[in-house]
Amino acid sequence: MIGLSISQFRKLTPREVEVLTWTSQGKTAWEVSVILSISKNTVNTHLRNSKDKLDTSNVVHTIVEAVRRNQIKI
Repeated sequence: MIGLSISQFRKLTPREVEVLTWTSQGKTAWEVSVILSISKNTVNTHLRNSKDKLDTSNVVHTIVEAVRRNQIKI
């Protein structure tokens, strides 16, 4: 498909969806780490990977783009 970037075809993992969903509800990386029983660094890695997959510049942009692409529900 002409004009579409590779990132438009990359789906988020189930864990990336979880992290973005909690983040969209205002939870900090530390709070998400406690909820999901993972480290804060792992949360930040999932956020960074999501940002890279969706070709976005920050967390808010990542959440908006994930919603727009129907990859998360808020």
